[in-house]
Amino acid sequence: SSPSVCETVEAADAYIFVGRRINDYTTTGYSLLLHDHKMIEIREREVVIGNIGAFHCVNMNDVLEAVAKKVKKNNASFVNFQRMFVPMAAPLQVNHPDMKLTTNAMFYHIQRMLSSDTAIVAETGDSWFNGQKLKLPEGCSYECQMQFGSIGWSVGASLGMACALKGQKRMISLIGDGSFQVT
Repeated sequence: SSPSVCETVEAADAYIFVGRRINDYTTTGYSLLLHDHKMIEIREREVVIGNIGAFHCVNMNDVLEAVAKKVKKNNASFVNFQRMFVPMAAPLQVNHPDMKLTTNAMFYHIQRMLSSDTAIVAETGDSWFNGQKLKLPEGCSYECQMQFGSIGWSVGASLGMACALKGQKRMISLIGDGSFQVT
């Protein structure tokens, strides 16, 4: 997400999380500055309200239906987001042999390569963190494995996906060197 999304979420009066799983992958490296006292977590069989406590043996569906009846539309956060939004700038062009190739510059060029005829596999870790920032055109495939953080899965997955696609799409595999070492 853009920095304005983070600012908007962090500035909210309260956060309602439904079925969330917090780890370094779902938070892109724990980069949000969330406050526990503002959180309401609705889990499958439990609701946790900030620092107040937890209510057990409640069904998620029942809680969501009750919340839906009470919540009124409020577009203040969206208005705030629109006020703060700044489009991402393009990184400097790497056009001199002494210039370093940065991750930002590389992903800038990857972004420009994407089309509906592209398929992406993003490895666990930095490749996935940066892959999440790509704006995918309609029809562009994107595969990642984030639940278990299985480093190295993408090498085999890229080969399998390329075989399955039979040349119908251009493959882009976002893989770090560590993944090749554990494959």
